[in-house]
Amino acid sequence: MIHGSLIMPDQRDSPTQSRLPNVDQRRADGRVDNEGMHRIAHQEILMKLQHASGTGNRGLVEIYRTEVLPARTRTIRLPGRKISARIIHTLLGFEVKASGKRIHCPDMVTARYLKLFTELGCRSIKLPYDPTLTARIVPELETAIERLGSGVRRLFPEKRELRLYVIRQLYGYLRRQVQRT
Repeated sequence: MIHGSLIMPDQRDSPTQSRLPNVDQRRADGRVDNEGMHRIAHQEILMKLQHASGTGNRGLVEIYRTEVLPARTRTIRLPGRKISARIIHTLLGFEVKASGKRIHCPDMVTARYLKLFTELGCRSIKLPYDPTLTARIVPELETAIERLGSGVRRLFPEKRELRLYVIRQLYGYLRRQVQRT
């Protein structure tokens, strides 16, 4: 079940959209038409999912720009590719472990913040010096990411490969927006 407003006909001059993998268009007579390949409007999906509930929820990039960047921050280097990360409790605090790299964190809030951006695939990220600021925005950032994941699952319930593809594209777009700031 793919919503028509989010799938657009093939547009050769649109750099923000990618081809759908392994999706055929069925014609009225039942035959498969591969010539009329469709594209997913990733930016449109992202905008709709970020503001889906209508309660004024902000997207990840907006939170990062308005809350983190104006504050005093330090730069933390991350692995730089979309990978899963784990938070490990150690004697000296916490660590975020991702593909062999371990990032020491003084508290759980900082670990959650770094885990989120590590899983997004960022190369480096600004971390606020003020832990109360981080504690205030981490739940909102996690909610923004979860809203994207659940929205994509609702849009493409039957095709796991397509869901993963769309999530990768959305994360890539978010990653580029965060790095530009």
